[in-house]
Amino acid sequence: MKRIPLPSLLTLLVLASCTQAADDAAGAASTDALDSQAPHMPNDAEREAILAAVQGIFDALAAGDGEILRDIMHPDVLMHSVERAADGTRSSSTSTRDQLITRLEGSEEVLTERMWDPEVRVSGDLAMVWTPYDFYVGDDLSHCGADALLLTRNDDESWTIVALSWTRLQPPECELHPDGPPA
Repeated sequence: MKRIPLPSLLTLLVLASCTQAADDAAGAASTDALDSQAPHMPNDAEREAILAAVQGIFDALAAGDGEILRDIMHPDVLMHSVERAADGTRSSSTSTRDQLITRLEGSEEVLTERMWDPEVRVSGDLAMVWTPYDFYVGDDLSHCGADALLLTRNDDESWTIVALSWTRLQPPECELHPDGPPA
């Protein structure tokens, strides 16, 4: 039997112990991360109600109906868009619900915005949605990007949009809806 000198044996034991402790900590951290995410995942009914409010924006655009926006958006909703032009210039703009309604009701073209693969998180009466989108004016692709929305829960369990931010990307940078252009 080969004898391992005592300092070498201690080094091996310490290293094995440290490795096991690091593995245990990593496993606990990943379990903690999963546990901490679970409370922020909406149940099916919450997810459906939250996404119905978001879809309400798109329905209002398609119908040219500002009343829908008045029903689902807080009067003081914060709306902010960011855009990077082809030359790399960055710009941003803010707008109010009433400004959006004026543009919507004054449009002679059908406005079509579609989302897909939305991510939804909830904490109590606050929800967040992040989703890619594409936007058409009539039959023409205008732009695409990502929408980020904050919503608050109402007493009747419906949701009100209190903040909406989005990116505006131009083709060819656009990620388009998986179903292709709108029919």
